[in-house]
Amino acid sequence: MDNLREKWWAHGSLGCLLVGSGMSIILDAASRKIAEDSWEIWFTEGTAGYIVLMSGLAFFGSAVRFMVHMDRQDS
Repeated sequence: MDNLREKWWAHGSLGCLLVGSGMSIILDAASRKIAEDSWEIWFTEGTAGYIVLMSGLAFFGSAVRFMVHMDRQDS
């Protein structure tokens, strides 16, 4: 049970951190596009932001999976 709780905490924390970071990166890329910077800069930054965001969602989904495993062990 403690192992599942540690994995839930680690994956949930990392997932939330990555989702927030990914959104920040995407919004910065959007502001660069609006400011008419070179397309290579905002495109690369936006792509990196989407990668970080999707990684965060994957970790958050994994945390939900560990929470379900903990709930099943309790009952």
